[in-house]
Amino acid sequence: MFSALTPVPAAHAAHLTCGQTVTTSVVLHADLTNCPGDGLVVGSGGITIDLNGHTVDGVGLGVGIRNNGFGNATITNSGSTPARVQQFDYGVRLNTSTSGNIVEKLTVQNNEFSGIELNSAHSNNRLRNNIIDRQAHRGITITGGSGGNVITDNTITSNQGGGIFVQQSAGNRLEGNRITGSGGVGLALEGASGNTLLTNTVGNSSDGAITLRLGSNNNLVQGNASTQSADAGLIVADSTGNRLLSNTLQGSGDSGIVLQSSHGSTITGNDVSRNTGGIELSGSNNNLIQSNIANNTTGDGISLGLSLNNNVQDNQANQNGSRGIHVVGDAAPGAGNQLVRNTTNANQGDGIFVSKAAHTVQGNTARSNKSWGISVDPGNADGGGNRAGGNGQSGQCMRVVCTP
Repeated sequence: MFSALTPVPAAHAAHLTCGQTVTTSVVLHADLTNCPGDGLVVGSGGITIDLNGHTVDGVGLGVGIRNNGFGNATITNSGSTPARVQQFDYGVRLNTSTSGNIVEKLTVQNNEFSGIELNSAHSNNRLRNNIIDRQAHRGITITGGSGGNVITDNTITSNQGGGIFVQQSAGNRLEGNRITGSGGVGLALEGASGNTLLTNTVGNSSDGAITLRLGSNNNLVQGNASTQSADAGLIVADSTGNRLLSNTLQGSGDSGIVLQSSHGSTITGNDVSRNTGGIELSGSNNNLIQSNIANNTTGDGISLGLSLNNNVQDNQANQNGSRGIHVVGDAAPGAGNQLVRNTTNANQGDGIFVSKAAHTVQGNTARSNKSWGISVDPGNADGGGNRAGGNGQSGQCMRVVCTP
């Protein structure tokens, strides 16, 4: 229960017990074990708590290291062995008005609710280079309006809930985190707008890899990668104005990218090959779907269901198990989807199939598909410049003119 710590820069040793408030910089020289409540509490701004390769251990209650609003504190590990924070409700918790803190190089494991939680923590708190492993719920939670924080280069593994969960919090940057084996969604935003998700990798989630839902608007999701998620690679639900750029989302149990009742987003340069579907829209309007690769899925490369005024252009939708591009649902004149300059070759069904009216098909290429190159129902617009050849149906195209 007792540990000797060397204050930095103070000249005398400090002897701390579990639950004690730390007001000066310290270096831990022994473990804190079986803490009945909190482990350590930050009690002053600008201090460093260096765990120095030692363990702060609880009995399933309290917080391992808690900060209730002090700024510019650092919690770190200078030791050559892991510094563990374990067996609490929360491993590390930064609470209301905490700013400028650094939490780094820790191994946070086997806690109940979250390994690390930011709760109403504002402005430039940095969580970096931590291992966050085997919580009973989530790895990292950002909630209560926590904004302007940076979460980088953490390894987040085998948490029974989600890997990272951001709720009602804006302007955070999540970059270069490695999330694997989550029991829920790997990385989830809920009612969280204006966040940046860059170059994170998500693997083997028991739910979707990345999810934006319930009013998660105007986020940037760029350069992320997912593999082997049980649900979709990237789901956007009931959210608007997001930018999904240059992500690689493969091996999903559902489509690579799914939009549900989500409008005004940009989906550009993504590779959604080798999923059960490529890009799937349902009830989603006014989106730009451009220059994506949606090849080698077991279903449709790109599917639009009851979705209006989407611009689908310059995509590849080849060698899919069903159709290259599939559009279902009526649109009033002027509200249809625009299918322009897409390549839809060697699919097991049609290259492009448009059911209902009134959509526009222009400048697409459809070759070597098992059925029609391009087939559209009456009432759709032939924008010209479509090309087809070598398709299973000798007419090549139905209700649009195709040249070889």
